[in-house]
Amino acid sequence: MTKFSKNGPIRLNRRDALFQGGAGVIGTMIAAGTLPGQALAQTPSADNVIANLKAIKMGDFNPNYANQWAFRLAQSLGFYEEGGIEDFEIILSDEYIAGLVGRSLDIAHGDTSEFLAAGNASGLPITMISLHRSAEFWIMGVGPGIETPEDLIGKTITGGNLAGRNTYIQRQILMKMGLDPDEDVTFVPASGGSDSRLGAVINGSIDAASMFPRHRAPLEASGGKFLYEELVSAPQESFAVMGDWLDANADTAQAWLVADIKARQWLMDPANKEQAYQIMIDLGYEIPDSFRELYDVELMQLSPDGGWASAEEMDEFVATLVETQQLPEGIDWRNFYDLTYLWRAQEALGLEKRPASI
Repeated sequence: MTKFSKNGPIRLNRRDALFQGGAGVIGTMIAAGTLPGQALAQTPSADNVIANLKAIKMGDFNPNYANQWAFRLAQSLGFYEEGGIEDFEIILSDEYIAGLVGRSLDIAHGDTSEFLAAGNASGLPITMISLHRSAEFWIMGVGPGIETPEDLIGKTITGGNLAGRNTYIQRQILMKMGLDPDEDVTFVPASGGSDSRLGAVINGSIDAASMFPRHRAPLEASGGKFLYEELVSAPQESFAVMGDWLDANADTAQAWLVADIKARQWLMDPANKEQAYQIMIDLGYEIPDSFRELYDVELMQLSPDGGWASAEEMDEFVATLVETQQLPEGIDWRNFYDLTYLWRAQEALGLEKRPASI
C-alpha cells in the first residue's frame, strides 16, 4: 500500500496500512480516522469558500501518473490551500469503498460501477459528487501475424475478467468488425491488469487483448499493433463521499471541487504541458518519453470540469453495466449522485453546467 503526502509517495508496511480491521458491511471495514466536521450551511457559496476541514484523506486505486494528475496538480499548485485545505493525503488501496464507509477516508476516487454496486447492495448513502474520467478508449491489441479482423478467427482473446467491462468492450469491438464473439474467437480469463495483458500478447500466450494507448509503443516494437481503436463517451470513474459526511462538511466538499476543477482547467491548457509533466516527475512519478507523447490522448479521457455531457449518457453507460451483470436490473444511478456542489463550482469558475440536469 502507498500513502502519498504533498512531497511524494511513502511506502507503508502491512501493519501500518490504513486498511486493516474486522469484517464490515462491505468487505473490510475500517476504524474511523477522520471525525465529521461541525454541520455548516448545506448550500455554501462556491465563491471564496473556505473548507471547514483542514485535512483530507482521499482513497484511490490507481497509482498511474495520468490517473492522479488533476488532484496532484491541485495540491502542488496550491489550489487546495486557497480553499483552506492545508493537508491533502492520498491513500492507495483497492479497499477505497471500505475506507469511505468506515470513515477512514473523506473522499474516494474509483469506478462509477463499483460505487453504484456498493451503494445499491449496502443501502448506505454512498454519494458521488463529480466525475473523473468521462471517456474511455476501446482498443484491441493483437500480436504479430494478425493484420485483419478475419485473422482473429480461431484465436484467443482476453479482457481480463470474463464478466468484466473490458471483456464486454472486446465483444463489442468484434461485432463492430463483423465477427461473432461467441463463434469466431475464444475468450479466456486473465489475471492482473492491462500491463499483464500486454505481456501475454507480446509473449504469444494470447493472440489479442484489451489495451490502452500507452501500450502502443511496446506492442508495435514486438511486431504487434492496435487492430481497433475508438474513443467512446463513458462516465466511468467518479469521486464519492458518504452522504452524512457531505451534510456535515459541505464547505469542504465545495472547496475541494473548486480546486479540482481549477487543476483540470489548468492541465487542459497546452501552455502548461511541460510544467504539468515536471511537477509529476518531481513528485516521484516515472514518466517515460513515450508516455509524454500521449498528453493529448490522456486528456481526451479526463473530464475537463468534473461533469459529463448528459443524463442520457449516464443512462446508456449504466445500461451496459446491467448487461454485463455488474449492476442489477432497475437500478437508478440518480439515487447515488448529488451534483449540487459540482454545479456551483462550475458556475463560480465561469463554466457551463454539465450535465445540465439529471
